[in-house]
Amino acid sequence: MTLLLAATFGASLAAALPPAPAPIPVTAEEQADLTGRAVVVRYQGPGKETTAIMDMRAAPGDVMDAVMDLEPRQRELSGIKSFEIYEQSPGHVGARWEVGIAMFSAVFHIQYDYEAASGWCVYALDESRDNTIVSSRGSYQVYAQGDGSRMVYRSVSVGSDSTPEWLSKKLATGSAKDMLEGIRARAEAR
Repeated sequence: MTLLLAATFGASLAAALPPAPAPIPVTAEEQADLTGRAVVVRYQGPGKETTAIMDMRAAPGDVMDAVMDLEPRQRELSGIKSFEIYEQSPGHVGARWEVGIAMFSAVFHIQYDYEAASGWCVYALDESRDNTIVSSRGSYQVYAQGDGSRMVYRSVSVGSDSTPEWLSKKLATGSAKDMLEGIRARAEAR
């Protein structure tokens, strides 16, 4: 689904969001991890979709509010050097991110388009601005699960040619876990 997003909608997705996919199936082992409050991450390698799944004790609306509250991620993710919202309107946010880990740093601009009531947000690299990564696109999906919510984060990002595999994996898996745990903490505190 997310592989189709950027090709279909380009850098700006504000015109109309694609429909959210059906709830994601999980294995028995993944369900056990989710019940134990772990973040399940399916990493397929650089340039391929990474999927992270997490359950939380919060209503879907509270989770979407936490997803779209981007500023706290600076404190929750160790690699973020700076963050700035450069445009905002109902259902749309443009944000500039600067990240740095070890000797690597990157600056990129992401366009988020969302429908809070449906628990659906898609994002893509804003190609009209200067970026040091090749591409980034994905989605956040939130739906009722048991007495709380399930959040599914999907991402496909491609760094520069000089981005080593270990760093791609760390950014895809470690950062996804940290981000989702931060979102969960904020959603459950509402």
